[in-house]
Amino acid sequence: MKNRLLFLVSLFALSLCTWEVHALNTVPVSTPSQKNDIEEPPPGYEKINLLGDLLYNIGPNAIVAGANDDAVYIGFNQSFGNVNISIYNGMGGLVYSTVMNTDVQQVYIIPFTTASSDTFTVELSNANGYADGHFDRMH
Repeated sequence: MKNRLLFLVSLFALSLCTWEVHALNTVPVSTPSQKNDIEEPPPGYEKINLLGDLLYNIGPNAIVAGANDDAVYIGFNQSFGNVNISIYNGMGGLVYSTVMNTDVQQVYIIPFTTASSDTFTVELSNANGYADGHFDRMH
């Protein structure tokens, strides 16, 4: 009797293992390794050429940046985790700073207007390095 009960329990457990599982949520989810294919800033933004060790192992289009009269645009083609975004004026003074989680958000637009004409530097940094680039603001 004991062997028969053990056999039936084993058979039942085996049948549970062969059921198909269907996902209920069929909405595609962006994974950190998924590429967004942002090649250029949107129309109206002048491209900011970024340089730095954050890009060396990944490629020049891993991060795309641009600026116009009203904003600075930053697009990430892959996840970099938390990224510090800072903007400095020509004298090296910090004029903007934030932290962006690139696992959650791939595009960041910083409203940026200033009354002064200057060359600004946008700097992106995380635990793996940094990248920076310059843009001019003429007012």
